Amino acid sequence: MWDIIGDIHGCLHELYALLEKLEYEWEPSKSLYKPPENRVLVSVGDIVSRGKHSAVTYGFVRNMIKAGYMLCTRGNHDDKIMRWAKGNKVKLLHGDDKTTEQLSACNISRESICEFLKNLPYYLSLDEGKLIVVHAAWRDDLIELDPFHKKCRSWCLYGPTTGETTEHGLPVRIDWASKRTAQDFSPIVVYGHQPYSKPRVINKTYGIDTGCAFGGHLTAIQYPEMNCVQVQALETYCKHPTFGKQDG
Repeated sequence: MWDIIGDIHGCLHELYALLEKLEYEWEPSKSLYKPPENRVLVSVGDIVSRGKHSAVTYGFVRNMIKAGYMLCTRGNHDDKIMRWAKGNKVKLLHGDDKTTEQLSACNISRESICEFLKNLPYYLSLDEGKLIVVHAAWRDDLIELDPFHKKCRSWCLYGPTTGETTEHGLPVRIDWASKRTAQDFSPIVVYGHQPYSKPRVINKTYGIDTGCAFGGHLTAIQYPEMNCVQVQALETYCKHPTFGKQDG
């Protein structure tokens, strides 16, 4: 029913290749990919930054959602671009600066960017709560909160950290997935944010950011079949100090 894809990060051509592999049909009149019957595309967020084609990817995802072909949660990069569009003072790092340049060059108004991105929820509850799609991390008690509630923001966008940083300046993350106590009735959780060289499956969680922007793969998990479909990155768009070195 749902084809859930990992962090796109402006990797437009890999996204197109993955959709074709998933047997989505190109509609020239709309410049969109129509899903197979009874399927919907779902993104874990971070649709922009790091890759080459953030502005076009942004427009494509926006139009896919508008057509009813796609759902998307908000990623931390999407949230930062939303705050930039709103006029907040933010540090544009890790490709965010190029994203804002591209969006501005395409004459996409900040007002429309803010309006679109603020309507992306922090999490999606699908299949009557049996499936959760979130960008970074999940706690089962969050289901009691509205998917736009500000109390979801930190956990869903960034995940838990110790407050310390690594030698590379990255936050020291708490491995919430390995600490999760999953019961038979617990939902399956599909998430991104933390790049792994291959999908990470543990305690009914599926980490599917497989580092496309870092030269890895763009990955989809098909639910409820739980099939994994991937395409190789066409190039390494940016470097990540730990990608492929600390998979857990």
